[in-house]
Amino acid sequence: MKNILCVDDTEVNLFTLQAIFQVHQNKYKIITAASGQEALVVLLNEKIDMILLDIMMPEMDGYETARLIKGNKKTKNIPIIFLTAKKDQDTVTNCYEVGGVDYLTKPYNAEELFARVKFHLELIENRKQMEYERAISQKILDIQQNLILLSDGKNIIKVNQVVLDFFQITSHTMFNEKYGCICTLFIEKEGYFYIDKQVCNNEWLNTLVQNTQTKECLVLLNNKKDNLEHSFAIKVNHFNGKYLVSMTDITSLAEESHENEQAANIDGLTKIFNRLKFNKEFDFTLDNLAQGEVFSLILFDIDHFKEVNDNYGHLVGDDVLIKLSALVKSHTRESDVLSRWGGEEFMILLRGVAIDKAKDIAEYIRSIIEVEHFDEVNNITCSFGVSQYRANDDINSITKRADEALYEAKESGRNKVCHVI
Repeated sequence: MKNILCVDDTEVNLFTLQAIFQVHQNKYKIITAASGQEALVVLLNEKIDMILLDIMMPEMDGYETARLIKGNKKTKNIPIIFLTAKKDQDTVTNCYEVGGVDYLTKPYNAEELFARVKFHLELIENRKQMEYERAISQKILDIQQNLILLSDGKNIIKVNQVVLDFFQITSHTMFNEKYGCICTLFIEKEGYFYIDKQVCNNEWLNTLVQNTQTKECLVLLNNKKDNLEHSFAIKVNHFNGKYLVSMTDITSLAEESHENEQAANIDGLTKIFNRLKFNKEFDFTLDNLAQGEVFSLILFDIDHFKEVNDNYGHLVGDDVLIKLSALVKSHTRESDVLSRWGGEEFMILLRGVAIDKAKDIAEYIRSIIEVEHFDEVNNITCSFGVSQYRANDDINSITKRADEALYEAKESGRNKVCHVI
């Protein structure tokens, strides 16, 4: 049974939420609070698994309430889904900036609300499970034979049997003759410790001695027995002029971590990137933007999508979103970032593309959507807003211009591409 705290200053809204969750009373227990202050009191006395939080409340609004919740060590990891009647860009941005994991606009669909709640609760459980399994696995690994090597700073002077099996050798002497320094075997990959083989010396050991005192360092090695890459957490201790190198195989944990990361970055319905992942990719693009380089954004949404849901039902609407996502994905580059921005809105980040080319791309996507056949609804159209990066832009400023362009496309007849430079 999961405890969900619903915070809203309007009694009718709280009553509605209680009624909606009544069909899942065996899964969820609803606890209500009529203000931000009351919610904080509840959090001090109750175990809460999720918070559904209204924004517009007197005295302490939803944003301030969320900041206080996220600022408390006891409550900072509780997922917050904002429920709001507002859907302007500033509201959406603020929801994420104060720590919300998601938002829904009122009036919301019960099925979508349950889907969002279920997804974020499962995500939390996955993280807890991963942390639990990591702790258990670490204890198990601690009593297992790790790869153990003893070095004098230049050569390996002793190894254990696990090393011999891993590298398919018979002695440390053979290791020295065949490989020299083990650091020459580290595979270069993002997130893993690596040193250029041309400058390999005992300094890599001193570097790891210092680094592993404050953080976990990982190395990637090829197992000569199964010819597969294995991830290791490496620890180096320096004593009496010798270096004791201990490497714990965490390959399965690394793979599980990657799978959980994928789950956190992918929209559950459309299987394209979600907004959180888009924000990460945007920041990465901005941080690595060379002088004179540009990129563009395409923001688009489905015209009259509410009518699709009203006339055909939300399952058909979901099928439209799924097929549309796959269609657009098939017409974007690998370097482009396609994400579900929210509801029936989508965003594409076009790296290295100026606005003239971005308009052409948007027009092309618009045209292929227009002629595509969708089951049940036959045809749909989309409206597009395009903007280009300007110096000193952040995600808010550039997306605001894309949103303005999309609004212009909607107001001037829909099924067209507009832009704001």
